[in-house]
Amino acid sequence: MVAFPDIHDKVQEEIERAVGRDRLPGINDRPNLGYTEAVLHESMRLGTVSPLGISHMTICDAEVAGYRIPKGATINVNQWALHHDPDAWDEADRFIPERFLDENGKLGPKPKNWLPFSAGQRVCLGEFVAKPKLHLIFACLMQRYKWRMISGKCPDLTEVCGIYGLSYKPYKVIIEKRTC
Repeated sequence: MVAFPDIHDKVQEEIERAVGRDRLPGINDRPNLGYTEAVLHESMRLGTVSPLGISHMTICDAEVAGYRIPKGATINVNQWALHHDPDAWDEADRFIPERFLDENGKLGPKPKNWLPFSAGQRVCLGEFVAKPKLHLIFACLMQRYKWRMISGKCPDLTEVCGIYGLSYKPYKVIIEKRTC
């Protein structure tokens, strides 16, 4: 959020309208926090945690797009490529939460190229727990605190490859408690 102060402010405005400041956001507020949810979806798209997902093995011979894949072959879904495909996403390398919203400003259907939790029979079992928890944590933090960079600094959002996936270079931020 420190890299996108205008988006930061829009999230806080939406939370203010839908929830206020007298109570913390709850699970029942999720349908009214479409923009907040879209910001999380876009964060998961651009900040793919596991670029190649978890390796799987084929249980039978198969053919995909004319390619023969033998039984026992190791398969990985290139989630990073799906999330950065310019044929699937307009301005694929830009942070645009609105791409996940419908014409009414509500969270639209899940795009077929958005797979932060993988897909199919081996989809992450934690997806249905993680998404609501991420939303609650993010909404609560955004409701209570203002996030900004140290004056004159910009975060470096260049992806860094590591042994366990992608990460970003560290940077310092200022977190201020919002006043009522």
